[in-house]
Order: sequence, then C-alpha cells, then structure tokens
Amino acid sequence: MVVFDRAHDMVGVVDQLGGSIVTLSRPTGFTWQSRSASVRASTACECRQLQAIAALHGQRHKGLNP
Repeated sequence: MVVFDRAHDMVGVVDQLGGSIVTLSRPTGFTWQSRSASVRASTACECRQLQAIAALHGQRHKGLNP
C-alpha cells in the first residue's frame, strides 16, 4: 500500500505493521519507521511521484543518467 508519511514528508510503501509503528520503504532501498498516526493513504499524485522515483532510480542504477 502506498502511503504518505507526514512526519518525514515522504511517500513510501508499507512493508510491515507493528502496533503503532509502521515500517516504510522507497524504491531506492531507503527504509524508515514512523508512527501509524502520521501515515495516511496517498493521493493519485503521490502515487505517481513514487512511480517516478522508481523510474529515475532504475535509470540511474543502469547508468543511463549521470
């Protein structure tokens, strides 16, 4: 599930739920934990943002963008 974390001002994917703590990740491999109270469902625009991050990371990983 794609969510927006207000505490970190970032979009991410829920990896794990553990009581009041949520573990989130981004396509770049960055993971973090946040309180579930600061996480909300993402908007369509925020979902596109996460897809764009994944595409950019893929291009940079392949060496197509410096």
